[in-house]
Amino acid sequence: MEHIPFGMFLVDVLRPGVLVELGTFSGVSFCAFCQAVKELGIGTRCYAVDTWQGDPHNGYYGPEVLSELKSHHDPLYGGFSRLIQSTFDEAVRQFEDGSIDLLHIDGFHVYEAVRHDFENWLPKMSERGVVLFHDINVREFDFGVWRLWEEIKPRYPHFEATWGQGLGVLAVCNQQPDLLRSLCNSADGELTEVRNFFCELGLRLELVRERDELRLELTRERDELTGRLKEQSNIIGSFQHSLRSSLPMRFFFIWSREGLGGIAHHAIAKLSAMSRQLSVGRRHGRTERDNRQMNVRPIAFYLPQFHRIPENDSWWGEGFTEWTNVSRARPRFSRHDQPHVPADLGFYDLSLPEARKAQADLAREYGIHGFCYYSYWFNGRRLLSRPFDEVLASGEPDFPFCLCWANENWTRVWDGLDKDILIEQSYSEEDDRQHIRWLANAFRDKRYIKVGDRPLFLVYRARSIPDPVKTTSVWREEARKLGFRELYLCRVESFGEERQPPACLGFDSSVEFQPDWSSFPALTTPLRRGNVWRLLTRWGLSSEAYQQNDVYSYERVAELMCRRDAPPYKRFPGVTPGWDNSPRRKRGAIILRGSTPKLYQRWLEGTLARFEPYGPDENLVFINAWNEWGEGSYLEPDIRWGRAYLEATRRALREK
Repeated sequence: MEHIPFGMFLVDVLRPGVLVELGTFSGVSFCAFCQAVKELGIGTRCYAVDTWQGDPHNGYYGPEVLSELKSHHDPLYGGFSRLIQSTFDEAVRQFEDGSIDLLHIDGFHVYEAVRHDFENWLPKMSERGVVLFHDINVREFDFGVWRLWEEIKPRYPHFEATWGQGLGVLAVCNQQPDLLRSLCNSADGELTEVRNFFCELGLRLELVRERDELRLELTRERDELTGRLKEQSNIIGSFQHSLRSSLPMRFFFIWSREGLGGIAHHAIAKLSAMSRQLSVGRRHGRTERDNRQMNVRPIAFYLPQFHRIPENDSWWGEGFTEWTNVSRARPRFSRHDQPHVPADLGFYDLSLPEARKAQADLAREYGIHGFCYYSYWFNGRRLLSRPFDEVLASGEPDFPFCLCWANENWTRVWDGLDKDILIEQSYSEEDDRQHIRWLANAFRDKRYIKVGDRPLFLVYRARSIPDPVKTTSVWREEARKLGFRELYLCRVESFGEERQPPACLGFDSSVEFQPDWSSFPALTTPLRRGNVWRLLTRWGLSSEAYQQNDVYSYERVAELMCRRDAPPYKRFPGVTPGWDNSPRRKRGAIILRGSTPKLYQRWLEGTLARFEPYGPDENLVFINAWNEWGEGSYLEPDIRWGRAYLEATRRALREK
């Protein structure tokens, strides 16, 4: 489904005389080709070849699949298109050499089979022939299209549609339209916008399909519930007279009436839930029972900076930790809550196992499922690694965790010198392999958070990776060699450029990172800005801090974030109990003013109410953060609020 817009585009560009598809099954892609031919009026002759009996990958099935396809295909496309029920080897004899302009190979996907199909049908390709290979991204089980693709693509001009399951476009002969030649000969970096465009079109088409499926499900549910209500009403009506004849039976009548009302209430609730699901464009239809079984898993981001390392001693002074900035913070305007002072856990040292255990015990008590530790990997060099390394080596605390690669340069931003780089990120294929080999040690831990059997791994700035599709492919390939069936990769929506569908970058899903800075200009403006406030500041009637920093209303931001539309792709939601990074900035801080446990609970409850998990294990909600004290974003108890934010978290989760 995700490659249909691109396939129709190819039909328009190539204007093929003969189009052949090997492996049609239910006919989704083939009918899309036919529809393009029909709308363009180009006179292409189309042929679909399949046994319509199935194979080990698709499973085996009866004649109903072909019958259903014929009922749709023949009235619409029968004038120029033909369904050939045979093996590929039998059908190849029906085509003359050099007669096929566009060939789509989508049959049995083991390496030997797809190689045989390619070599057997290659002589049939015309001088402007193009071969399409579906599933070049699929490397699970015994799929081998990717392997053949890697072997043959260096020999021909080619283009890779890298989103979804992947589509390889191979120009096997030398007479190609200029536009296709440009696609095949351009450097990968120049094709990002093209891929993103078609990826988004495909995702939108998939969304429309699933929307229609939801509407059908809604109609079926409505009809079923209407029938049940009518049946129940008839039953109660037939007993109504006798039920009123005695006090015990009158009591039973009242109970029965409430039972009918209960069914009506159930119907209304069910239809309302499905309507909400339809309106926000959820991508997976589920039953009410499924949703009841999908409890969310709240995961809190975790900062490991609360211990000494030689690099920080050198860059910032002897004994520097995150507490250094936190303790130095001072209010910048009236009622600015600084400094933040920890309560129950104190100014802890994360090199001590008892401190880490106390954190995990507290998080577990208030409903946090696990921690997402920031991991600082710089081309094989790791910083701030001791807390996690000791958690991994010791098996303690026994508390779920996952990792997020914080792949940013380290700079002197705390001194206002964000261009002064202390340690720089660099990227290479060899580093990608080395990185995933190290990560495998964590993935094997029984505590590591998974989606199904797939280890969950986050990347903070996916767009900073020069070729994220290649990097994620290398990670998946290397992980399979190390014994993992597959990974579950999430791109964090940390900045404005991290907004295109994650599939376009090779990721399975996105994670909403709050507060979402990129939404602020469109949703709200900083407090006390504009000409009037500048004058009041000049006259000493307003603090200069409002001009030197971006101060927002926490209540307003939370309200606006809860009202945002869901994107047309998988994204796990996020919330934050607060934000104030003034301890880390001399000026230019971003401050959410006025956060309270009550407002935070309202934001979390609203987020949970809107979130329908994508599957039994795709039920993650991210909280930023457990212990970002230097950014005013933490659930840990402090002197002002005690455990109130933790209590608010637990109440919101219980309500869900």
